[in-house]
Amino acid sequence: MMEHGFANKSDPCAWKVGTSFSLANPIDLEAVKEAGLACIELTWQPLRLADPDVKRACDEVVSRARELGLEVWSLHIPFGTEWDPSSLDAAVRERVVGQVRTVLACAEEWNIRTAVFHPSWEPVADEERSRRLETARETLGLLSRDAAERGVRLAAECLPRTCLGHSADEMLDLLAANPELGVCCDVNHLFRESPQQFIERLGDRIVTTHISDNDGTDEKHWMPGDGIIAWDEVIEALAKTGYRGPIMHEVRKPDPFRIADNWRKVLKSS
Repeated sequence: MMEHGFANKSDPCAWKVGTSFSLANPIDLEAVKEAGLACIELTWQPLRLADPDVKRACDEVVSRARELGLEVWSLHIPFGTEWDPSSLDAAVRERVVGQVRTVLACAEEWNIRTAVFHPSWEPVADEERSRRLETARETLGLLSRDAAERGVRLAAECLPRTCLGHSADEMLDLLAANPELGVCCDVNHLFRESPQQFIERLGDRIVTTHISDNDGTDEKHWMPGDGIIAWDEVIEALAKTGYRGPIMHEVRKPDPFRIADNWRKVLKSS
């Protein structure tokens, strides 16, 4: 399978810096703005899809963020057994498609142009992997076309351990025949190759990021620089692809001021 080419090199200093914003553990949007961050990713997990209070809470977050001049860059679709697009149970897949379409309708209503989605749950057994990849590719293709009709780019997130999409090879397989589907590069989830190797192979199919650090063994969601990731190489690889999306931090207990200060230090040392 051919890898994807690079556009003109981008300037890392021009990338917007953002943070995930969880409805379950909200952070102060005023602090996000005051810290100099530019955007957020609204994370629905793990609250109930059909709960009208959840929808109202989302409405309020989106409205307040925009009042402050913050961009709501992306919406993270829930994940788990009942949100698994690779499920071999046709009834589960049908529910997944319906649920994701509901979330995509909300993204369209809120004018959020990127939606991040996990291509599987785990564990994925070795003997099922090929069938699960094929199923996920078909389901993601269907949903990415639905999203595109709403003006939303669906982005499959690379995942760790036995999850689907744990390597560049698998992500390229999921992208095959799905031109509308993008990639969320979560550098904290990559262990089968280095994040920079993954980035080089996926090229301009990467439309958004999740940024955090790890210990080289499993995901940790540490602040960049607190783990083993070679950030200078990651930044250079992203720049070479022409990446122009945000540096969306997905760290545990996000502190907007620490995120902003830390990213400036990462850039300066790169």
